[in-house]
Amino acid sequence: MKSNFAPEDVTLMGRTCDEAWTILQTALLFPSEEYQNSVRNRMAARVMAALEDGERDPNQLKSIALG
Repeated sequence: MKSNFAPEDVTLMGRTCDEAWTILQTALLFPSEEYQNSVRNRMAARVMAALEDGERDPNQLKSIALG
C-alpha cells in the first residue's frame, strides 16, 4: 500500500502514537482488545489528520493523539 506521507512523517506518526499509547495504558484500564484497537485507530487517525494539516511538533501531535 502506497502512502502519501513522507518517510519522516511516518516515523514521527509511529513514534507519537506509541508514546501516546504508553501514556494511556498506564492511566486507563481497557475492557477488551477490540476497544483497545478502536482507541489506537482513533489516535492514529487524529495524528494523520494533523500531519496532513502541516503539524510537525511532536509534543503537539502527542496532545492531539491523546485528544
